[in-house]
Amino acid sequence: MRAYIAALLLAVLATPAAADHGEAQRVDHELDGWTVGDFALVDHHGAPYTQKRLDGKWTFVVFGSTRCGEPCTSVLAALAGLRERIARTEAVKSTQVLFVSLDPEHDSAQALRRYLGPFGAGFAGASAKGEPLARLVEDLSSPGGARSAGALLLIGPNRELRGEFLPPYDVPRLTAAFLKTRARR
Repeated sequence: MRAYIAALLLAVLATPAAADHGEAQRVDHELDGWTVGDFALVDHHGAPYTQKRLDGKWTFVVFGSTRCGEPCTSVLAALAGLRERIARTEAVKSTQVLFVSLDPEHDSAQALRRYLGPFGAGFAGASAKGEPLARLVEDLSSPGGARSAGALLLIGPNRELRGEFLPPYDVPRLTAAFLKTRARR
């Protein structure tokens, strides 16, 4: 009986989930074209992370903290899935993820390394105390609204905001929306 249940479970897990991919990933374009200003954070290795590290790259920016829970882990898992889907393409070489901790008091470089480790290569964590972090959050927020944990923004290779991707995150839809945005440049 155990062998039958194990085989059934294996068959269910190996079968691709039927999903309705007819809907597109929701993307807010309110701030499209907004150029990201200068900023200075410290990354998960203790090195400076400035706007220069965005140049020439497509950068997904996720705001959160290592204690954020599901809103952050679901977006990071979706981005890991996206990176896996584009792994055999040239796009992966110019795609990065920046996790910006909104809790620099608790999220040390070591804590960020541990937190982001399971998501794989291409993920960097960074933060700063006080004004530098506040300036970046304000720069990437819509007028009158602050960024919340789990927010997912895409910055193009010229440091222009290209959209805010909205939950729920479906990896194939997220990947398709990202590749369409890249193609539009």
